[in-house]
Amino acid sequence: MSRQDDVNFLETFFNRHQSISIVQLNWTDYSGVVRTRFVPHQRALDLANGSSYYLAQNCMIIPIATAPKCWTEQPERWNLCPDWSSIRICGYNQKHAFVMCCVDQVGPEKRFSQCPRKLLQKTIEDFAGVGMGKILVGFEIEFVLLDENDNLYKPMDRVVGYSRTKGLRGKTLDLLEEVLDALSVSGIQVHHFHTEIDDQVEIALSPLDPVAAIDTLLLAQETIRTIFSRHNLKATMAPKPLLQGTHNGCHMHLSFSEDASLVQHFVAGVLTKLHSLCAIGMANYDGYVRSEHDEAGVYIGWGTENREFPIRKVDDTHWEYRFMDFTANLYLFAATLFLSGKKGIQDRIDLKWKDCQVYPEPLGPRERFVEYGITDSMPVSLQTALLSYTSDEDLRAWLGDGMFSQYADVKQKEVEHFGVMAEEERRKKFVEYF
Repeated sequence: MSRQDDVNFLETFFNRHQSISIVQLNWTDYSGVVRTRFVPHQRALDLANGSSYYLAQNCMIIPIATAPKCWTEQPERWNLCPDWSSIRICGYNQKHAFVMCCVDQVGPEKRFSQCPRKLLQKTIEDFAGVGMGKILVGFEIEFVLLDENDNLYKPMDRVVGYSRTKGLRGKTLDLLEEVLDALSVSGIQVHHFHTEIDDQVEIALSPLDPVAAIDTLLLAQETIRTIFSRHNLKATMAPKPLLQGTHNGCHMHLSFSEDASLVQHFVAGVLTKLHSLCAIGMANYDGYVRSEHDEAGVYIGWGTENREFPIRKVDDTHWEYRFMDFTANLYLFAATLFLSGKKGIQDRIDLKWKDCQVYPEPLGPRERFVEYGITDSMPVSLQTALLSYTSDEDLRAWLGDGMFSQYADVKQKEVEHFGVMAEEERRKKFVEYF
């Protein structure tokens, strides 16, 4: 859109939602943290009309382990660029609107060269020529409730087990209904919600195009956290919210409307890059507790309706990607997943992994290989995944040297500092952020 189109669009939005006085400008850094600046309604109109909003050199590179400390080589200026097409009213606070932004480092010859959201936008635009039709993405949000001391919330009506009304007969259900009401005000459609496992609730969002799906997911997460926090509860989506017990993941459902024959090559491309992609999708020091059965999986492979693998086939054009959590920069993960799949299509990579419709663990190594082409296990640590990431020249080319190196540097700092941190201190750090 042109500058005048942006202004007209925003004025129309404000006229439709006259309660709004504050706009939240949001971006996601390399640590997967959504960061926010708040501006008055008129300042938002000034930005739409061409005014600039600058950030400092630390805007993308603060490791969670050392925050607020980070490592920069020199002073920098970054421009925060709202995508006004993403703006939505905040259902949990109707004086506020929520908009996602891209970030643009001032100086480099190539604009937006270190912005994950812009990378995903460009990737999806380029993907249109592949011939797989309309792309839809939907997310499942898993979370656990903690009290104000970061201990497990234990009401009399406690969530126990899969798809039960137990745990959803009292306060928890009341708050979930409040969440759904707020999401509806924001125009966010919910597919369903249910108890997942002990102490965990899942909300599944309806599918959208990839960028809009992530934009919407981030507002949905903020809605969930805000509403529960108003009742002195913390809805945490950290992969390891407790030292013992339930783990949280993020599952991405991806579907194409055309040419199922190409999906096989797409999946093969992703599986070929899966070790490297885990460094982006499972971006948390403690996230690899999910490299186990019925979570992200133990072995690299796939199967129809088989949740023992990082990739589950639902039908020929609908697949679920399970090797990610909410500590990821989801724009970066989705971009690299699509780029890996595109390489699989362009190079006609064969899907050497066969459809495994049995549980792989009871099989011996030879049977797993001969029958299903399974040779590798999932990474068991962020450090292991980072070794694959840093040696992956395709990823370096796709991301560019700047983004590729800065992401690796942030994650390496997290490995170093979290590695010497006590387990409980590390847990509390993560639940403060996620």
